[in-house]
Parts: sequence; structure tokens; C-alpha cells
Amino acid sequence: MEEIFMVHKRSKDKLLQRQIRRAIYMRSFTDRIVCETVNRVSREEVLPFLSQPVYLSDVPDVLKGEVLVDSRGCGSFQR
Repeated sequence: MEEIFMVHKRSKDKLLQRQIRRAIYMRSFTDRIVCETVNRVSREEVLPFLSQPVYLSDVPDVLKGEVLVDSRGCGSFQR
């Protein structure tokens, strides 16, 4: 008997959002003592790291020094 696997189709908008978030997260600083990840790039600095042209409005408005992920669940990427 042959099994059929269904591949879930993902939207291109969500893929772009994941790529943007990954670009921001990969350039962040992880503080192991306080258990939080801190942003080190601004909105404009993220654009050259992406593989395709993106509108600035598509990039989340996170500031340099803003906490992205922390142990209390209050980071910008955890809301």
C-alpha cells in the first residue's frame, strides 16, 4: 500500500516575515547571565542582510538595545 504525504503550502508573506526575524535574531546578543537576547541592529541595518528587496514597513519596528527574547516572556519577539 502506498502512503501519500501532503505538503503544507506556506504563504510567501509568512516566509518573508520569518526571514526578517531570523536576520534580526542572528545578529543579536545573547546574555547568558540575565537569560535574554538583545537586538544589535536597527530597521535600516537589517535590509542589506536579506536576500530579496523588502519595504521598510515590512521590517518590525525594534530598536537597538531592545530585548527580543527573555526568560519572563516579555520580549518583543514573544508578544
